[in-house]
Amino acid sequence: MKKHLAAATILGACTVPGHAQSSVSIYGIIDAGITFIDNQAGKKQYKFADGVNYGNRLGFKGSEDLGGGNRAIFVLENGFALGTGGLRQSGRLFGRQSYVGLQSDSYGAFTMGRQYDLVKDYLTQMNVGGFASVYAGHQGDFDRISGQQLDNTVKYMSPDMKGFSFGALWKFGETAGNFHQGSAYSFGAGYKNGPLNVIGVYTHISDTTVYPYLQSGVFNFAGTTVATKNASTGVVNDLYAAGLTVDSQAIAGAGISYALGKLTLVANTSATTFKRSTGSSTMRVYEAGAIYPFSAQWLGIFGYQYAKMDNAHWNQPTVGARYNLSKRTWLYGAFSYLKSTPNVNATQGAGFYTDVSDGTHQITTRLAMIHTF
Repeated sequence: MKKHLAAATILGACTVPGHAQSSVSIYGIIDAGITFIDNQAGKKQYKFADGVNYGNRLGFKGSEDLGGGNRAIFVLENGFALGTGGLRQSGRLFGRQSYVGLQSDSYGAFTMGRQYDLVKDYLTQMNVGGFASVYAGHQGDFDRISGQQLDNTVKYMSPDMKGFSFGALWKFGETAGNFHQGSAYSFGAGYKNGPLNVIGVYTHISDTTVYPYLQSGVFNFAGTTVATKNASTGVVNDLYAAGLTVDSQAIAGAGISYALGKLTLVANTSATTFKRSTGSSTMRVYEAGAIYPFSAQWLGIFGYQYAKMDNAHWNQPTVGARYNLSKRTWLYGAFSYLKSTPNVNATQGAGFYTDVSDGTHQITTRLAMIHTF
């Protein structure tokens, strides 16, 4: 009984002071709603879906004042499925983030652990379609714009220097005798001055796994046949449902946003090149859109995305709306339509949220709520 009372006391507090110059905070986000998909292997689906636009999380973050504008910091962030109560991120306890480090007002932050690469810190903020609906994230999420983590990393983020900032990350491959196998590095920079925000990012990952058909509905990828279709039945055989290993994945991205009064215009582009012994493929994405607050409660979002890879092309318009019930709780709705060329089976959500359609289009619609604490 005493253990249960102690746990309730800890979890019931938003901020738990360690001593006068230290603090530990508990925070989280819950995203839950209903999604409709018009075509998953030729069938319609209505489903409860959670952690969609915002991954459900329970986090702990803290800092200790070391004096002179310096602090020791940590973040432990758990990802969970609201519908089942289970762990996400392949069952990791703190799969979203887990790091510790030092932070300085003058020199920035140096952290170590499981962390996001610089795509998350810079390019993701420009994904206007993905802000409206995660199903409208960049095609295949090959450029990791949804925000993906890397294990065993060290990361540096500069302080804000009159609007300019930059960062760098290195992932250790953990392979004895081969320093580069399984390694990764990432760089990013941005400049924000009044209504203008400009960013650029580059990430390179060695020896990684992708799911070409599931993520983008293609039948050929990097010189390899990744899926086949039965001509008489139309049934698709995903030859790499368990994943395809590539030698390298290189992502280059840039974005810009500009506020004209209440209206914010956003544009971004990325190029992701995969290389393996059989050949290479490059996914190029071009996106533009706008965000407009109609009132203190209503926010409207529009995005349009064009993507191409090898001889495949995709077009995707997306609209979304958000209604604020309070500072911590809001409702949102979104509609997204994806159209691909005939040699591709359209799929949204990079295979993480929807299955591949049996044709050249796929529609997703979602109504949901977000609660933060």
